[in-house]
Amino acid sequence: MMIEEHEAKFVIPIIQPRQQEQPSRLRVFKPKIDLKKCEKNYNCVVSCPHAAISVKPDGFPVIDYDLCTGCLICLRECPTFAITEEHEHRVPKV
Repeated sequence: MMIEEHEAKFVIPIIQPRQQEQPSRLRVFKPKIDLKKCEKNYNCVVSCPHAAISVKPDGFPVIDYDLCTGCLICLRECPTFAITEEHEHRVPKV
């Protein structure tokens, strides 16, 4: 037995993501690189699923916080513990 659309008793709203939303909008923690501890092995660059970490001309990695979601995979992949987490000092808007 098929239910026709006009017979449905419940409507489930579908929320579409906003076009201009950045992944960093909902970030709670953000990674921070201590360049004194960094040995430039680039595990963080390779492991970032959002391509938020790149390498500067001096060879050190840099984080693009507009692309960073705060997943902290880079923190777990850094063998020298040069990446730490820092609390984001803002409340996400829902």
